[in-house]
Amino acid sequence: MKQLVITLLVAAFLPGGKSLAQNKGNIIPEVGIQTDYVENGVKGFRILVNCDYNVLRKKYTSDSLFERALTNAKFAFKLSIYQDSNQVQPAFGYQKALAKGDVIDIRISCNPFSMNEKTAKISNTVFIPYAGLKLKEGKQNLMVSADLTGKDGFNNSYKQNTKSALFSFNKPLTKIFECSLDSLVVKTLDNNGQAWDHDLFGTDAPDLDFSLKMGDLEVGNVHKGNNYKIAFPEKPRIFRFLVSENDEVTIFLTDTDDVFHDPIASWRFDTSNMKEGTVYEQKENKQNMKAFSFKCKVGKITNQKELDSSK
Repeated sequence: MKQLVITLLVAAFLPGGKSLAQNKGNIIPEVGIQTDYVENGVKGFRILVNCDYNVLRKKYTSDSLFERALTNAKFAFKLSIYQDSNQVQPAFGYQKALAKGDVIDIRISCNPFSMNEKTAKISNTVFIPYAGLKLKEGKQNLMVSADLTGKDGFNNSYKQNTKSALFSFNKPLTKIFECSLDSLVVKTLDNNGQAWDHDLFGTDAPDLDFSLKMGDLEVGNVHKGNNYKIAFPEKPRIFRFLVSENDEVTIFLTDTDDVFHDPIASWRFDTSNMKEGTVYEQKENKQNMKAFSFKCKVGKITNQKELDSSK
């Protein structure tokens, strides 16, 4: 316990905004952090986690035993974020994207069948927008905990924990981003003159997926299968979430499929160029679109209690 406290207090910060803490006896030997990382126009931090199955070679020393140990093995880990001893909560609009319950809880499968066979490792990265953290603006000191559980091919159980070093960053000012979706209609053929889908017993209509993203994190979604249109005739569908100053919100319309997703159109809103309270529409023609109608705006947080109580 004393050693853990010393490790956390004397955390080594590496060049380039990276910090690491190591536990070489674990399948997850270290949790790395890159602060002030920009993902698709959004500022936050990136968590780097490797699952290293070479650790199991100490138990299974021959190649055949090691291979059997990894066959049918199932491993997963949970990421939690701490400020001191308190788990950090998701900010307004990020509950579904980052949480299970009231705190940030991110679950990731780390099964050996997807590992690099030469290195026996799996690389995982998770991007967290600064706006997605329910924290005050200004300097913050956090730590990320990775809890791994699973069983190897011999049905032996594992429970391991690895923590990052403490890391610091300045949380920017936040605003509320609002998107109001009325309708959108795609053309019956894509820009190559081909049908979106080929269904012998149904329609060739696409499976429409309208997705709002902060970096690579989805914060809003509407899905409508086998249709050329998404519409809300009575009242628009409204998405609201927090953004940091200068963040960019990207909206994707995709034809989803079990194997491959076909992009239909995308839009980007740069909040640094948006005046508070002004409604913005993108009216640029899109090759695959017949029509679309949605509006976006940013505004100040005027009722913090309302945001704190919203789920």
